Amino acid sequence: MKNDITKIEFRILIKDGDDYYYILKVEHHDLETLCFYPDAGFHFTEHKSGEAHIRVEKNKKRAAEGIPIAVTTGEAGEPFGNGFRHKTPKDLGVGYSITDLLVPLDSLHSDFRKYDRSIEECFVVDKDQFPKDTSLVRIGIWYVPSRNKASFEFNNPDIPEYLLYKVVQCEPQIWAFVEPFS
Repeated sequence: MKNDITKIEFRILIKDGDDYYYILKVEHHDLETLCFYPDAGFHFTEHKSGEAHIRVEKNKKRAAEGIPIAVTTGEAGEPFGNGFRHKTPKDLGVGYSITDLLVPLDSLHSDFRKYDRSIEECFVVDKDQFPKDTSLVRIGIWYVPSRNKASFEFNNPDIPEYLLYKVVQCEPQIWAFVEPFS
């Protein structure tokens, strides 16, 4: 197994013209994955124990502005405490969804923060690459074991490489993708 001590993080941005919009930050360390939705006032965590939950952020300086997103959490899992329990990411046999995020494209400029830092280590998707009638995108974050990439491809067929971002420095790998909807 690959060393999973190092913290890995990346951001997902949607480019519209000359502007980049900050949609999601993913952090992964020690078999835990956290998904932060800027300005939403909450984040999603998938712990190495399999426990998963959505938590309201306590930082008063980042008040929720009500961005128009929908968040789902992979498989339902069994209820556990204030969240639920999934399979543990260690030694997965098949890939599975950590979380999905639905983002409307018509309000990027009014509802999402512009990103003005370096786009290195970012998954940047250009809005111009979508079909013209695209109004919504699904952003998926998956655990994908290196020995069973076919399980991701079976569940998410025909995702073009330019809409797929792979973090291969950990096991299971973390794959992010964007799927446009009309």
